[in-house]
Amino acid sequence: MGAGNCYPAAWNAIHDKFPEEKDWVVVHALRDIFKGGLHYGGHAFLKNTKTNKVFDDSISAKYIDGSVDGVVDGMDFDEYVKKTHVVTEGKYVYKEYTIKELNEWTFKDQVHEPFELAKEQWMLSEEEFQKRFPGFENHADYIRNYYWPNFEPHWIELEKMHEAAS
Repeated sequence: MGAGNCYPAAWNAIHDKFPEEKDWVVVHALRDIFKGGLHYGGHAFLKNTKTNKVFDDSISAKYIDGSVDGVVDGMDFDEYVKKTHVVTEGKYVYKEYTIKELNEWTFKDQVHEPFELAKEQWMLSEEEFQKRFPGFENHADYIRNYYWPNFEPHWIELEKMHEAAS
């Protein structure tokens, strides 16, 4: 996680491999670095909404048990989620995009990124963050009052320890 190519790989796959197949969506989701690691980062892959199968040819796909030649092609979505620790439930942690939606987001800012994963959008202004992620004032509000308590609670304890030591 961190220095991968999953966002451009998913973009390329839906445009190059499946451009006419309307059942494919690009998924942006948080995933844990390993089960119980409590260190989540964004990941992108393709999901077929009709067959519930996954396609992932990102750099990290070669580390997924069941990939063939570094590509996950046809693995059941539930199995993929289990093996890769993808988060499917929670506020702003999982989003599916049709090719049309993906293109609209990408061409708007001329970049392909985890558009609707709040944890990954630390650079947005307060106004833009509020618009994109209703219910939160800014990135810090989302992290401290929703994300940490629900996904990485150890940071709350570390922050308390730091405050006590100061």
